[in-house]
Amino acid sequence: MSKYIQDCIRNNSRSIIGGLTKPQQKSLNEIIRGLFNTGTPILRHLAQDKNKSAKKQAEKYSYHLGNIGIKNNVDAFALNKAKKSIEQTTIIAYDLTDISKENSRKMEKISTVFDGSKRKPTEGFTIHGVGINNILVKLEIHDSQRKTLNQTRLKIINEISKRLDNQGIWVFDRGNDDKQFFKDLRQNLKVDFIARLKENRLVVVEETGVIIQVKDLQEGKYKIFLMNKSNARADLKEKYTLVISDHLKNKAPIRLLSNLDFEQYSIKELVTMYLQRWGIENGFKRIKTKFELEKIRLLSYEKCVNLIALIQLAVVLSTITFLTIQQETNFLITGVLLTYKRFLKTKHLTFNNDSFISFLRDALRPLIHRKWHPTNQISLFSRRQLEKLGSF
Repeated sequence: MSKYIQDCIRNNSRSIIGGLTKPQQKSLNEIIRGLFNTGTPILRHLAQDKNKSAKKQAEKYSYHLGNIGIKNNVDAFALNKAKKSIEQTTIIAYDLTDISKENSRKMEKISTVFDGSKRKPTEGFTIHGVGINNILVKLEIHDSQRKTLNQTRLKIINEISKRLDNQGIWVFDRGNDDKQFFKDLRQNLKVDFIARLKENRLVVVEETGVIIQVKDLQEGKYKIFLMNKSNARADLKEKYTLVISDHLKNKAPIRLLSNLDFEQYSIKELVTMYLQRWGIENGFKRIKTKFELEKIRLLSYEKCVNLIALIQLAVVLSTITFLTIQQETNFLITGVLLTYKRFLKTKHLTFNNDSFISFLRDALRPLIHRKWHPTNQISLFSRRQLEKLGSF
């Protein structure tokens, strides 16, 4: 059982680190295994070789993280996995999260972010995330010195849409309520989308021609136009679908804007599709609780990018393994599922991806570092050839 999980992680990791040098591959394999074993990005805690000090191993990891670039490989790997199940109506969720580092002002390219948990500005990094079918296909740290949030957001959507042949429906939270952004999505990127609006968004209802804020509209579905850049007149070039729904009692109604066909989807269907966006929020929660993303300590921006990419890879590997054990009927895979279910009963946990990561942490043991002791006799063969030949 443990061997199957180890092989799954190792075999999927090969496509990411296959082009690196042997020392780099060895270090990244140790970091990936350490992330599963310890659930923390602190390099000293990832050390697994008892014959060497944790400090020396952490220095080795740090050195190699600064000399590689694996972010694009991880993104491509995750997107290829998600692409296998993509359909025209598959939800593609985009959102932002943050890493709060208020006491780490020496970190490269650190900027002011809004800490959502404490509801106040602080020092840290903004992270762009995209999720498809519970697979975290993008986890990109924002470089505020090179591009704005809007520019990076459009770049990410453009790259992923091209790879998916414009399939899927993009879903955005109300933090992305922007007229120009909606125009870019529809005219330039040519993607389908559903976006939540703020209550003060001005719209023009086609049926009445009234200019009104969406908070003053009754529950229902409307054909509307947005106002132009200066809010002086309606932009009649593009027509949108607006949905107002009291989907939860004693809560403010949800207000959704979409470029999907007005007649094709009902109010309930549009709200249901939007609510699937919560999958990306669960992904952010997973990387912060199961892998303690905010404890990252690297001062170098490039090292942070590579370590965050490895955390994304760990989340993706756990997700695809979790999905595999539910779908396959192979005897070995079924054994993993049964062992996982016994683990749930012992720990009183729920059957989900988060508890499966806890199960992996319990099932995967640290790497065993074996020392090779050369004999007194000089050999004509290399160490690797001798290992392949084995003992006589």
